[in-house]
Amino acid sequence: MFSIMYTKPAAGVEFAKSPLGKLFLGGLPILGGVLTILVSLNILPYIDLRPERIAIFNDPHTWEVFAVGMTMLCFGLANLIPQHMKRLGKLNGFILLMSFLAVLIGIILKRLG
Repeated sequence: MFSIMYTKPAAGVEFAKSPLGKLFLGGLPILGGVLTILVSLNILPYIDLRPERIAIFNDPHTWEVFAVGMTMLCFGLANLIPQHMKRLGKLNGFILLMSFLAVLIGIILKRLG
């Protein structure tokens, strides 16, 4: 029948290598992660504008919120670390996995408790 040859590289790879892709996939998660970590450590003040809302983590000064910040920070770094820095990439990947598991455990503990 028909054989369609798609020779153009994946658009996602091109976007990830572009400056705009590095901003969206690397810079913004790093910024969000750092801000979340600073709020969880009470370095930046947290003002609750809607105290009547129902949230998983009502208090931002907990280890769960810190783990969310670490997850975002490590995700952003994973998109910016060059390929030739394999040890740094593996260390970042390990921290990303551990912080993501901590977030999952925190959510499970909040739901059960």
